Amino acid sequence: MWDTNGAKYERWLYNLNRVRKKSGKKYKKAKETYINILRKEDKNWETKWTVDAKAKAAARLKKMGISLSALKAYTEEKWLKDLASKIAA
Repeated sequence: MWDTNGAKYERWLYNLNRVRKKSGKKYKKAKETYINILRKEDKNWETKWTVDAKAKAAARLKKMGISLSALKAYTEEKWLKDLASKIAA
């Protein structure tokens, strides 16, 4: 056989028309992660881990274009009004 440059199959064997979902549940998971960090902070207390994790989660939300006001609306929609008051919008 010829050199395929590391590929296991020849090019014509791949189905090039197959389309897959690329984002999936990314946005929902980003929101849930921030909410879970707020829950841990509410349940225990503010630790270095929660401060660092909240900063990283907020940066992730900002990168995805999710504003804190949208996150606040999401928490109110999920019946978490006590956590919605902790989000600084």
